[in-house]
Amino acid sequence: MDVVVDTDILSTFLKTRKLRLLTRLFAKSRILVCPSVNSEIRRGVGMGVLRYSRKPALTSIRLSKTEREIARELGEDRNLGSGDAECLAVARHRKCLLLTNDRKVGKAADSASIEHLNLPLVLREIWKNNVIPKSRVFKLMEEIEQKDNVVIKNKELIFS
Repeated sequence: MDVVVDTDILSTFLKTRKLRLLTRLFAKSRILVCPSVNSEIRRGVGMGVLRYSRKPALTSIRLSKTEREIARELGEDRNLGSGDAECLAVARHRKCLLLTNDRKVGKAADSASIEHLNLPLVLREIWKNNVIPKSRVFKLMEEIEQKDNVVIKNKELIFS
């Protein structure tokens, strides 16, 4: 199953320079990056906030006409930004796993029966699938909180 990643999750792994963890976790999948997510990441690179060079492990995609229509409808109905709407549309149309840490997007995914993981669940899968040991995931959480200026909630979910 392909994986579509939103700006929030992708930028988290870029800020910590741990993109390889995602590519190792989803080694048998293509990691899809939507056009608006690409634009947002390029903007972050231009501002000096992110470091990113095109990695062959990530696949930049174009939206089909159907996906553009779905994204437009989702954006209007759910008041979502273009990146979030595109990721939801691609996940729904192509039956991909969606990686998002945005609660509103997660709720939209739930209502559309789109399989998705938030950051705590991605971190959980990283150690459960032996990408890195539990102790290193704990250090990664601290690094994410520091470099991405976020507080990871549901830490118990990660290590259960």
